[in-house]
Amino acid sequence: MPRNLPDSESNHYQLLDFGDGRKLERFGMRVLDRPSPAAEGLRRADRSLWRDADSVFDKSAKRWHHRRAWDAAFRLDCDGFVMPISPTPFGHVGVFPEQSPNWAWLRQNSLSSIDAARTPGSDSNSDPYPQGLNLFAYTGASTIAMAVSGLAVAHVDAAKPNVASAKIAAEANQLNNHPIRYLVDDAAKFVAREVRRGRRYQTIVMDPPAYGHSPRGKTWRLERDLWPLLDHSIELLDRCAFRLLITGHSPQVDAGDVVDYLRSNLPSQVGVGRGKLARAIQFDRLTIATPVGRRLDFGFFVRLAIDQDR
Repeated sequence: MPRNLPDSESNHYQLLDFGDGRKLERFGMRVLDRPSPAAEGLRRADRSLWRDADSVFDKSAKRWHHRRAWDAAFRLDCDGFVMPISPTPFGHVGVFPEQSPNWAWLRQNSLSSIDAARTPGSDSNSDPYPQGLNLFAYTGASTIAMAVSGLAVAHVDAAKPNVASAKIAAEANQLNNHPIRYLVDDAAKFVAREVRRGRRYQTIVMDPPAYGHSPRGKTWRLERDLWPLLDHSIELLDRCAFRLLITGHSPQVDAGDVVDYLRSNLPSQVGVGRGKLARAIQFDRLTIATPVGRRLDFGFFVRLAIDQDR
């Protein structure tokens, strides 16, 4: 694998190849070979590319094999902010590059009415910042994307190490003093409490797993638990202007299911017209292309931005 990359590419991401349940990726100047459920049943395009991987994750042993030392100071350029990259015992590295288009969308502030959030005593809260909520927030890339665009953010994840990593990411972006609440909490329980508190958010992001369990053992099933979570999340949305981003990676729930739910519930709950809602909803698959144009699918996204003054 060539190492003479130009400086402009030395800290970016690229998907090089995939197949046989694995993906070959470049993070900066380091090439990783690791498992990818999305690549099951697919063939690799060029096996010769895989010979020079710097780090290979052994799924059965749950360990990485490094050909050269990992640079702990490396930061991935996410086009507007950076994220620390570090290998985990689960084959992850602390960031999901397929979310890059969503990070770009979150950095945009296209809602003219969002300034109402800065007016004390408004319906949106008396906080001087517009409010963002990141559920199942992992290590915080979406949190950082919102923070760098000027939102105060509630970062919610049930895993304490993920929340600790989000704090490190904020420090890497000089956001130490920015209003970010780091919350080790169950997403559904947190949202229910926020509804009772009468909170309002201008942006809500969620990337729920297909299945999982809380530290206390409560199970999560996307096809069962997403809908009450969405119902409570809608109650938290600012009525003047809001953005909603939902991503998922489960065969049991797809973008069409989420879009149908929003079309059925948002008009009555937040007072948005059906025509306006239909024009505002965007949905598609999250994919990344290799240099030869092959695309690997990473699930769906649904996003919408509603400004009642437009």
